[in-house]
Amino acid sequence: MFDYKEIERTIKDNHLPFQEIGDVDKEILIQRLYDTFVIGNPRALWLKFKYVPYSIDCNMEDPYFHLLDIIDKNIVFYFFIDYWNRDFIVYKARMSDIHIFIGDCEGLDEYYLVTEDFMELYSIIILR
Repeated sequence: MFDYKEIERTIKDNHLPFQEIGDVDKEILIQRLYDTFVIGNPRALWLKFKYVPYSIDCNMEDPYFHLLDIIDKNIVFYFFIDYWNRDFIVYKARMSDIHIFIGDCEGLDEYYLVTEDFMELYSIIILR
C-alpha cells in the first residue's frame, strides 16, 4: 500500500536531496498546476487536460524505463505525487533524483512533472 511512510523511506534510503514544498507554497503550486493545465477540478488531472497531450506508447512497460530517454536528467521539476486522489505531495528535485525515487517507491502509479516555468507538464499514469 502506497503511503507517506513509503515516500519518506524512499527519500531517506536513497539520500535524495528533495525539497519538500508545503503549506501555502504547496497550495499556490497546486492552484497554478490546475490553472495552467486543467479544466475545472477533476478527480484525476488527466481526465480534463486543457491541451491534447502527446502520448508516448510504452508498449505495456512501466513508463519509468523510458523517462530518461525523453527527459533530460538535469532538468529541475516540481514533482506532484497524487495521493489517493485527495491531495498532492509536492517536491522540487532534479530529474535524475526523481527517477531514482520512482524506481524505488512501491505503489506509485500517478504523478506529474512540471518544469519550473510551468511551460511543460509530463503526466505519468500507470493503469493497473
